[in-house]
Amino acid sequence: MRPQSTPSIYLASFPAPRAFFATIVLALVPSSAYCQPGGTPPSVANEDAESGNAEKSAAKWRPLAGKWDEAHFGGDGGITREDWKKKPEEGSAKKPATAELFRLGMGDPLTGIRWTGDFPLENYELRMQARRTDGFDFFAAVTFPVGKEHCSFVLGGWGGGVVGISSIDGNDASSNETTGYQDFKNKQWYEIRIRVDKDNVTTWIDGMEWASINRSEHTFDIRIEMDPCLPLGIANFQCESEIRGVEVRRLDAEPATEKTDASPAESSTATPSDNS
Repeated sequence: MRPQSTPSIYLASFPAPRAFFATIVLALVPSSAYCQPGGTPPSVANEDAESGNAEKSAAKWRPLAGKWDEAHFGGDGGITREDWKKKPEEGSAKKPATAELFRLGMGDPLTGIRWTGDFPLENYELRMQARRTDGFDFFAAVTFPVGKEHCSFVLGGWGGGVVGISSIDGNDASSNETTGYQDFKNKQWYEIRIRVDKDNVTTWIDGMEWASINRSEHTFDIRIEMDPCLPLGIANFQCESEIRGVEVRRLDAEPATEKTDASPAESSTATPSDNS
């Protein structure tokens, strides 16, 4: 059964100071060889060279642009699409190939976008850059398909620093073997990467592997609050964030795909790109 507890318990930020919260989280997080909190990011070239044999036959990265819609949680903040090339950059993050950037406003409690075009169910990699610009809770919860199942990679939840995959065997991102803590700085870009192959679900932050979960040994699901993001979507919680450079590449020639058509009544304020 899908976890269905109220957002005020599981999703809302705790009022405790962040330093105290981090201490409690680290004390409770299970020791696991699967979780490796991110450190100094290697270059993209090194990352690709060390990613394993599955990637050597992968297709080129393809931008996901032009078919995004609002997720419609209720109480959503504003969503705008911009061209990041026209924005001044204060950081040194590697610039993505696609110029499409989404600004997700502060919702009550959630704001998000969902992809309405074709997308693989199996054997793919997904990557993007995200940052929190204001607030202190999760700035990106990326919901994605795992075969006929789905799960979410949550960054900065439960008060600002909890990271994990939700849900695994019915346990959400705060209480399974992928649970960990990372201090995310506002207005700093972070590179997010997700791979779903025939054996594992693997996630990275800034080129460092966070978790790798064997598919045959676990079941995957999402919290009911994230249903509006299906089949692929990105959301934040009571904060402002930006998402840019969303791209996918396939690890096999012809994987199964999933498509969800947005109805005209639910057209997004995030204006589709013309892909020019």
